[in-house]
Amino acid sequence: MIDEYGPHAQMGTLAEQMASHYQMDANLDLGAHLSHYMDEVEVNISADSFDHVGFMNRIGARLTMTLAKTTAPRRREFLQAVVVALQERIDRYSLDVALGGT
Repeated sequence: MIDEYGPHAQMGTLAEQMASHYQMDANLDLGAHLSHYMDEVEVNISADSFDHVGFMNRIGARLTMTLAKTTAPRRREFLQAVVVALQERIDRYSLDVALGGT
């Protein structure tokens, strides 16, 4: 799969758009907004049997680069929360696989 295309690229774009909305709307709750995004990640993971960890790593790598260029505080807060949540999900998935589940 080419890195510029595919579901991970779409999920990266979605996170960036959601970060912009979070920046513009002070009434958005970080937890609920992040939960909505991670629900979308779960939908993608459940939809197929591709490399789930690679999928989440590619999203995280893109968002880490975006985060490095971002100065808006709420946008940074959301992007950082997504990167952390993705890493936690990767860790959980890896543990499940190691224990014999999927």
